[in-house]
Amino acid sequence: MPEPAVPEPESPVRPPSGPSRGSAGRADVVLPAQQRAHGNGTPDASRDAERVPVLVLVSADWAAPSRPAPTLLREISRRWGTSMQCLLIEDPEDAFLDRWGIEHLPTWLRFVTDDVDGEQSELHGLTPGGEELVLGGPWRLTHRRSGALPKHVVDAELGPEAG
Repeated sequence: MPEPAVPEPESPVRPPSGPSRGSAGRADVVLPAQQRAHGNGTPDASRDAERVPVLVLVSADWAAPSRPAPTLLREISRRWGTSMQCLLIEDPEDAFLDRWGIEHLPTWLRFVTDDVDGEQSELHGLTPGGEELVLGGPWRLTHRRSGALPKHVVDAELGPEAG
């Protein structure tokens, strides 16, 4: 007798059981600026560099609604060019999810740098091309959306012109 298929979670932040998949050493966040290389070859954002908005996609391959989102991020990143920095955080750490109150995947976060009101943290993630990236703050969350979104919604609500 064949085993019954196990339904995939619709959009939970964490798998139904077991530890966070973020512990696999995946990237953890994002933000804007020009990049320079660390001694270990990982790009880093210069605090004095030009500031651009950053779009962060928080996703997980085990969450079915998240599966097409990284492809969409790559497409819009190419279209936007240097007017916006894009970062992918796949299988995020629980601390990141808790910090930003993320309850569903995928979640789209738009950040801007803020020289006065912002957190002074480095954010870690992957570029749409899959390269590790570290970006510096201070930064401020300006917009968030959860769920699978069509390209025109991401562009209008979270893109460079969304301000």
